Amino acid sequence: MVVFLISLLTFGALVLPATAHQNAAAASRSDAEAKRYYPGSPDDLRESIRCHVEQLEEDVAMRIGRENVAFNALLADFYRSNDFFPVWKKRSQISDLLDAIEAAEEDGLLPEDYHLAEIGSFYRKTPRSPFLKARYELLLTDAMFKLCYHLLHGKVDPEKLDPNWNLSGGTNGSGLVSMLQGALADGSLEEVIGDLRPDHPKYLSLKEGLARYRGIASAGGWSALPEGPSIKTPGQTDERIPALRRRLEITGDIPVLNNVDTSFAYVSTVYSAELQEGVRRFQRRHGLEQDGAVGPRTLRELNVPVERRIDRIRINLDRYRWFVRKLEPTFVMVNIAGFTVQYVENGEYRWGSRVIVGEPFWKTPVFKAEMQYITFNPSWIVPPGIMRKETLPAVRKDPGYLSRENLQVIDRSGSVVDPDSVDWTSYSAGSLPYRITQPPGRGNALGRVKFMFPNKHLVYLHDTPGKHLFDRSARAFSHGCIRLQNPLELARILLKWDEEKVDEMVGAGKTKTVPLSQKVPVFLLYLTSVAENGEVLFRNDVYDRDEAVLSALNQPFPYKSLESCTF
Repeated sequence: MVVFLISLLTFGALVLPATAHQNAAAASRSDAEAKRYYPGSPDDLRESIRCHVEQLEEDVAMRIGRENVAFNALLADFYRSNDFFPVWKKRSQISDLLDAIEAAEEDGLLPEDYHLAEIGSFYRKTPRSPFLKARYELLLTDAMFKLCYHLLHGKVDPEKLDPNWNLSGGTNGSGLVSMLQGALADGSLEEVIGDLRPDHPKYLSLKEGLARYRGIASAGGWSALPEGPSIKTPGQTDERIPALRRRLEITGDIPVLNNVDTSFAYVSTVYSAELQEGVRRFQRRHGLEQDGAVGPRTLRELNVPVERRIDRIRINLDRYRWFVRKLEPTFVMVNIAGFTVQYVENGEYRWGSRVIVGEPFWKTPVFKAEMQYITFNPSWIVPPGIMRKETLPAVRKDPGYLSRENLQVIDRSGSVVDPDSVDWTSYSAGSLPYRITQPPGRGNALGRVKFMFPNKHLVYLHDTPGKHLFDRSARAFSHGCIRLQNPLELARILLKWDEEKVDEMVGAGKTKTVPLSQKVPVFLLYLTSVAENGEVLFRNDVYDRDEAVLSALNQPFPYKSLESCTF
């Protein structure tokens, strides 16, 4: 985001060559409009704007009055290109901006980030002095730039949180400044800002979820259930059952029981089949084992305050803004935190599966790449990280390790080497003149197929012989790659083959690489809250990344100094 103005706010489209006659006409028109909205001398106002702009250009304070400004470099160029004339000449446009700022809360953003209080004060009583009028003018424009930027790309900079992030390029905000300038001149600012809001169905559904959970918070939220023995079996009695019922009613996991005293005095303390089904629904929404039992983990999730659920939704709305405009009609998306993958083709959902991702020590990175080919019956070459941290220490300790794991030692000529002939203690992982590989076969770590999207992380999608792990609700077990539960289904869809052809390819037992007719973008993302079928799903923050996003989301937006802006 450091070079956000290359494509996001393409300034080259802002200032177009004009004739002297056009300049004179524009200046005359601007003088007349400014005089109607700001009584007094337009020259005094322009001089005050110029003084503010010079301060911003020098980075002297990067403040306008008591307000921090983020887009000081952009403001300076914007007003210099406009010969310091004011652009906010219609009260209706300021009203539109104020409405948009207040509506930003519905997107999980903070209206105070956009100078709401000071702009509102000026709006209610337009300042008389040119100095304060200029401050009002620049605050309005900075608020507009900031709000549009946040709606387009999110408030939090993902590159500052994760060096692997590579989705910031290729944004579609080109010409934004000229578009906003045109809206201020004679268009609808409300329409322009509305068009910048993400309109992807997943984003809109999660936004609706935010409103729903804020409504729950306004109604008092929910009370924590006391600790106690697990509630497992229908027919079991427990004094906490009325409170459990009410907790599930609040989030819509069971229907509300009508005509019952709110003190719970007349609510049964028996764990019914209906309650058990409500618990299962709650567990499904929260990524838990769906056993219908209120054990320690389910109780812990039930007792998470509504305010934390609201924060979780806000975090993920911003994450959606990081990438949602970059989604193409056809793509593969892995949600690392949700342990799921889906394939979308021409805007339509085609396929989905459970996945296994990297354990916290071997985190699956977040990035985008393009799938180019599929390999059937792959061999596995132990990658450098695993070689250094696991394989080499294991073989030094136990010479029989390689044979048990069906691993072969291959020299530089491609010949198989007897592992007992190698002095493993004399090599480091970096100096080892051999490759350690696992040939194709039933026990191969990559299973029967792998999906390749070349990347520096050596991460890809693949099959696995360890199918039993897909039954777990939390599935962070790999060394960073993504293991698919039903990979042959995906291969068949991507290659447009029938089931028999895929089975024939696998059954041949030979390694075979098949290029895709068209590259498919693969997004590896991290979302701890999503919306599905009108419900909000919450997932465990398996890599502990949410707090950093929330902290940045709640802090003031950082300055965009002259040094950090590339035009």
